[in-house]
Amino acid sequence: MQRFRRKDLKRDRFVEEVGERVEYFSAHRKQFVGGGIAALVLLVGGVGYGGYARQRGIDSQAALLKATTLYGGVVTTESVPGVTTFSTEAERVEEVTRALDEVTLDYAGTAAATGAAYYSGLLDREQGNATEAKAHFEAAVRGKGSEYPALARLALGGMLLAEGDVEAAREHFQAIVDNPTRTIPKDRASIEVARTLLQSDPQRAREMLSEIQAANSPASPLAADLMETLGEGS
Repeated sequence: MQRFRRKDLKRDRFVEEVGERVEYFSAHRKQFVGGGIAALVLLVGGVGYGGYARQRGIDSQAALLKATTLYGGVVTTESVPGVTTFSTEAERVEEVTRALDEVTLDYAGTAAATGAAYYSGLLDREQGNATEAKAHFEAAVRGKGSEYPALARLALGGMLLAEGDVEAAREHFQAIVDNPTRTIPKDRASIEVARTLLQSDPQRAREMLSEIQAANSPASPLAADLMETLGEGS
């Protein structure tokens, strides 16, 4: 319940702020003429909302950073400077899950919530919960932004490929090729597409990997490793 009270408080504060501005202009409407009053009310209200939206974005990213810091923690009985530690894996999972759920509930519809879905998928995958992991990755794919949806596609495609659903995996990888991001550039995604072709179309896979190697991109070493799988390592 505390989570929802905090969320409601933020919303009520914004509504109250905008309401005060509208009330002020209503009380002084004789000082304004024609449609000027309506424009001013909308302008001031818009400025108020813009500030609220910016602050919400900052708060959401801070909450996601807190959750991902917990996600990157280690299980140990010793103190590790600069690293979050947990006494047991169960404690880590519980704390990370709670933090990610808070981001999802408090900041629904934001890029941070998309990131929370992605990390929830990673956590479930670690724990061997394949069904839950795929559901979280699928939610992230549909989420806001570009980086986390692409990362989710890469993770989801990898799981589908491991399960033998090659066509579905290729669709996710190809979607990244068509819309690459800073985190996953085109060449990196193309390697995964080539991986789905190793059995069905090895010649096309070789061609794709050769192109990546010729471009001498950061993904070239990965392309060379996969080429060795085809018996043509360089």
